[in-house]
Amino acid sequence: MLSQLNLTQPTKWHLALSHDESTLLERAIGIFFFAGLTALCAQLALPTTWTPVPYTFQTFSIMAAGVYLRRNDAFLSGAVYLIAGAVGAPVFAGGASGLFSGSQLIASGGYLLAFPVASALIAEGLDRSRKAGVADIKAQIICWTLAMIPVYIFGTLWLAEAYAVDIAQAFAWGTEPFLLWDFGKIVLLAFVTTKVWSYESFEDASDDEVGSVE
Repeated sequence: MLSQLNLTQPTKWHLALSHDESTLLERAIGIFFFAGLTALCAQLALPTTWTPVPYTFQTFSIMAAGVYLRRNDAFLSGAVYLIAGAVGAPVFAGGASGLFSGSQLIASGGYLLAFPVASALIAEGLDRSRKAGVADIKAQIICWTLAMIPVYIFGTLWLAEAYAVDIAQAFAWGTEPFLLWDFGKIVLLAFVTTKVWSYESFEDASDDEVGSVE
């Protein structure tokens, strides 16, 4: 269905990328594209003195994968990203690779492992809107919110374990500083998906055009 990706209608790109009739090749292109985008965004890292966790645009690309891809494909995109890093590709923040240091999961491993789940939850909300043909704002807000919960929970719990600190300290390092940062990304993407995008299918649009000609 990528043949339907009309570059003059960016508000409908998501319909082509997530279409039920997409071929395996087209789905694979989307999966690997967003895995690569996540790797690229991970390099846009800003280390700070108040937390060992850098500010990155990883979560933005993870959200974007959920926005554009179907639920299972969004999950697979996150999984491909993790596998690439696990086998040695320098795709994590700062060009790092490897999910384990010795026999232990790296400090940011909790966040990384939750990324595919977050993408899938966001995609679920968008899938509902695409099937309904209109922006299902309630479903999208619920899914946007739920998507970040596993990231914060697993990320914070493992950060506490990795640095041998209590949960309160891990929360202060790995969650609290990023709440507004991630909320800003959610607001931006949610505005686009609810106020800018069109959920009228290509088939419906074609039917309307035919009707107007007649």
